[in-house]
Amino acid sequence: MVLTKKLQISTDAYEPIQNWNQRDIGLLTGERGMYKLAHFWQYAMVCSGFQVFNLDCAIRFNPFTIAEETRKQNLQPEPFLEQIRVQRAFTPYQILDALKEIMTSKDDNTIYFLLAPCKQFFDGDVKDDEGLFLLNLMLQLIEKFPDANLPLLIIESWTYSHKNFKIFFPKLLRATQNLWELKIEEGLSRIRTRKTSITGV
Repeated sequence: MVLTKKLQISTDAYEPIQNWNQRDIGLLTGERGMYKLAHFWQYAMVCSGFQVFNLDCAIRFNPFTIAEETRKQNLQPEPFLEQIRVQRAFTPYQILDALKEIMTSKDDNTIYFLLAPCKQFFDGDVKDDEGLFLLNLMLQLIEKFPDANLPLLIIESWTYSHKNFKIFFPKLLRATQNLWELKIEEGLSRIRTRKTSITGV
């Protein structure tokens, strides 16, 4: 599958996602604000005719954010929200199982969002060596998405202090072809493109 639909929204918030070629893994990171921005991107995807699937690993999905965005455009939110599915996962094993399920039951018109995938691996009930092993298993699954023609956007904070995050996050960065960093300075937000693959879908 090759996704060919173009986004019609031209505001600064949507510019990075307009240039994403959808064949490569994207990662949006930052200290804060990136989950709200991800909702705007989901709204843009629905505007372009795609369905959205969220694997929400830390209760980050908020339908009211998308509803507010639709109302700004004088649109009813229900038709947009009907095109967005959410599956929550609360343990590392649930996350891994959900990723495997996505690989076997993909939808050719769906963009996949992975919200805060690392957090559950740092839970106090997960031993450090087990957590790092499972994080690496998750990365192996994530790396299969491009070959399976599954458009994947990962939304993850960079602020975890856990030692396994410091080991794992650089690996995740290397696995992505598109990297965006949301910076908030003096109350103003700005998106920096740190890495981008060749565009043109």
